[in-house]
Amino acid sequence: MLKILVLTNLLIIYIIGCSNPKQIEIMQEQSVGQIPCVANKIEIIQHNINKADGSGNWMALCNGRTYMCRRGSGDQTKTIDPDISCNEMESQIPE
Repeated sequence: MLKILVLTNLLIIYIIGCSNPKQIEIMQEQSVGQIPCVANKIEIIQHNINKADGSGNWMALCNGRTYMCRRGSGDQTKTIDPDISCNEMESQIPE
């Protein structure tokens, strides 16, 4: 019984940590200006954030195009003038 309780708690922590809506919202806002879309039209499809210093990278989808974004350390909550760069990725679909 204790094993089930521990596993359930670990699963809950994993789910909360991997899908933090506030962090997703911050990444959407930080992508604006780097990607030609407004924040609510940007979908974060993958992300990796360093919890120690706030640096990270994510893939953002907007208007059918995919972008790889990166931010420097200390910019995890800055939405005004953060150290962010986004580059459009090449399409993997043959034309």
